[in-house]
Amino acid sequence: MPGTCCSLLLPGATPISQCPPRRQEGCIQPNPLQSAQIPPIAGARRPFLVALALTALMGAVELTPPDRRDAPPFAGMVPVAPAILSAAPATHLATATPDSAALERDIVARYAHQPLARLLGSKTREPGMANRIARALVKEAKRLEVEPSLLTGVLLTENTRLEVDAVSSQGAIGLMQVMQFHAGEFDCESDDLRDVEANICHGAHVFGRYLKRTGNVKRALLRYNGCVRGTNTPNCGRYPAKVLRAAHQVRHELLKYSTTQ
Repeated sequence: MPGTCCSLLLPGATPISQCPPRRQEGCIQPNPLQSAQIPPIAGARRPFLVALALTALMGAVELTPPDRRDAPPFAGMVPVAPAILSAAPATHLATATPDSAALERDIVARYAHQPLARLLGSKTREPGMANRIARALVKEAKRLEVEPSLLTGVLLTENTRLEVDAVSSQGAIGLMQVMQFHAGEFDCESDDLRDVEANICHGAHVFGRYLKRTGNVKRALLRYNGCVRGTNTPNCGRYPAKVLRAAHQVRHELLKYSTTQ
């Protein structure tokens, strides 16, 4: 209609008056600058901005390199005493599996023969005897540079009841079942194989000699048992596994010692 302004209605917006290009009576032509500065419609752009922000966030996550830390394998791990964990370097604990032999050496360095004496005390009614045996085993293991659990495994396999005067059908004597012809062969304090310290000293020397000769624990154990060709004793081929199983159980008990102190 002449003389009136046209009305333009945008979807989702309030009516805005728009006049024809020419100035007409009763109609004021809008300022072009004011029309250009009409603020954007917030409701129409908000979903777009949200979608843009989410896309940027997802891209940042995908481009961020993962922080990989190689955790030690769970299988085969042994119980670690809290005191040892607090003293061990953090970098070592984060990158490697604890060495059970090293942990055993640490226990022995801290408590000497006491953990082993407690273990052996459960197999004899004589606490003094358990202390003597444990002290001698720790001493000889240090000399041979092996863990006490290994020598203890040999002793417990040969003489589970810790009978000092035991003699086998083959003539083996004492705690570590040493043959009589070995008496006096080594630099031990006594040649009496029924003496606790002398018997363990002789037995450790015999095993140490075979270990040095063969360079292998299992072969050394076979020779210690007289199982060179598998005919001297029945089922002697199983002897190394039996000793190592006993040694493993001893080590397991030793590693638990500091947790009870």
